[in-house]
Amino acid sequence: MLNTLFSKLMTTRVAVMLGLGALALAGVASGQAHRPDATLDELVVEVQALRAEMNQAAAASIRAQLLVGRLQMEDQRIAGVVRELEAVQADLAANAQTRADAAARLKALEESALGATNDVREDADKRLAAGRAATQQADRRLQALKRRESALAKELQEDQARWQDINARLENFEQAIPR
Repeated sequence: MLNTLFSKLMTTRVAVMLGLGALALAGVASGQAHRPDATLDELVVEVQALRAEMNQAAAASIRAQLLVGRLQMEDQRIAGVVRELEAVQADLAANAQTRADAAARLKALEESALGATNDVREDADKRLAAGRAATQQADRRLQALKRRESALAKELQEDQARWQDINARLENFEQAIPR
């Protein structure tokens, strides 16, 4: 009888212990079940924030690349305009020399035509007309080159202003990036 009583007591004690263990396990399990849900929600929010940051970084990278590309294109454009302007200025200098030479020849022809006899006068008049035509052609070329130089100088100013604008935007963009 003592054995039966002891066995019942032990069985009851084991049952109580198992019950308490089950309750404790259920409490831990339910706490863990809520905790992973909260952690999962936090992870979802963090992943969404990372996605947003990655999208912003990708957009910023694209903008930066576009600005750098535009700046490089503007550099090339400016270099081309500068080369063309230098060529026009060289043409202007050469044309000014040609014009001066033509004017000197014209003056010499005029002086020789004044003192020429009737036989030589007709030939002198033809050379004088050709000299005047050459001088007028040099004058027209000089005016065209001056107009082209003026247009290129204006284009260079506009391109440099555009370059400065793009460069300022790039600098502002760089300053906006967190270090």
